[in-house]
Amino acid sequence: MNSKTKKVIITSVICVALLAIISIIIIHFSYYKFSFTAEDGTSISNKSTLEVSVGTSQLPKVTALYTDLRSNKNGAAAETTMTGTADLNHMGEYVVSYTAAYEGKTKTIDITIKVVDKTAPTITLKGGNEITWPLDKDFADPGYSANDNVDGDLTSQITVEGTVDVHKEGSYTLTYKVADSSKNETVVTRTVNVKKVEEAQTINPGDKIVYLTFDDGPGPYTQKLLDILDKYNVKVTFFTTDAYPGHEYLLAEEAKRGHTVAIHTYSHEYNEIYSSVDAYFADLNKMKDLIKTQTGKEPKLMRFPGGSSNTVSKKYSPGIMTTLTQEVTNRGYLYDDWNVSSGDAGETTSTEQVVANVITGLQKNNVSHVLQHDIKEFSVNAVEQIIQWGQANGYKFLPLTETSPMTHHGILN
Repeated sequence: MNSKTKKVIITSVICVALLAIISIIIIHFSYYKFSFTAEDGTSISNKSTLEVSVGTSQLPKVTALYTDLRSNKNGAAAETTMTGTADLNHMGEYVVSYTAAYEGKTKTIDITIKVVDKTAPTITLKGGNEITWPLDKDFADPGYSANDNVDGDLTSQITVEGTVDVHKEGSYTLTYKVADSSKNETVVTRTVNVKKVEEAQTINPGDKIVYLTFDDGPGPYTQKLLDILDKYNVKVTFFTTDAYPGHEYLLAEEAKRGHTVAIHTYSHEYNEIYSSVDAYFADLNKMKDLIKTQTGKEPKLMRFPGGSSNTVSKKYSPGIMTTLTQEVTNRGYLYDDWNVSSGDAGETTSTEQVVANVITGLQKNNVSHVLQHDIKEFSVNAVEQIIQWGQANGYKFLPLTETSPMTHHGILN
């Protein structure tokens, strides 16, 4: 074997050895891998970018899967830790690191957290998304406001499109638009129904008039009350609810016996009905429809839960009663409060005290609007004595109608 051949053999052996060493090194360092996944299922790697909305409470959760090509081809969950910080309350880009570890093996990737504003502003329409406007009265928008989670008050940037012809009955649409600095846009519309508002023609009922009114029923004691009223041929007004399912049939019975069936509220949940003008009328319309279904007549008389002077509504929507008292009138309703309280809503549970409270109140008014609740048995039990005293002393008991004089409280919200 000549020297040249020896050199070739030696060179070949060295190359094979080097290749073997390189192969061993490659196999040693590449038989496993870590795969990273964001919480939305997106695969991520080093230098990836994840977008999060400003105001998010925590950084995105990242998981890692460890795969061993030799013995664990299906993969196993790796322990993942994060280092670095990002100010999630301010827009910008922040770099954080996620490290995956499994049985002594680790891998770290750097991720850019991009904090962006993805939330559109909110537009609030004072008066609600649908209002009624009197024919031939100059239109004045009830008002609106806009607020953004990043830019704050954007009211001045709202644009309003559309017109209202107050001299022609019909429905008109106003469109309100606003966009924030991140170009998130909000568009809302308001329907303005222009119609002739009929003025209620009030008839003087005379002197020593008593309007007995009962709120919150029909309930378990309403039938008993109806029988007492029949005994004395007295007609009253029921401001009704659907608070006692299964008693709806009594709405028809009230009307059949000649009483006035009026609207109080469907749910009587203050936090719901006074959350907005639209929410209020959604509740009112449900009760109106129920009454119409049971009696065949659409009611026009109503009483606000808590009365028009209530202040509980301020907790849910400041100023709403000022708006509602005008809007129900615009929509053709007549609302009634009271000037005689029986005290049965919390002041007393005594039948004798209810009788005394009402009689005292009657003597102070020429026309009395008495507040009682037919869901309180002790109050129902007082009615017979009230009627007996009233009739013996020259009082006349009447149901409220659309020509009756309404009594109104002062608005406190």
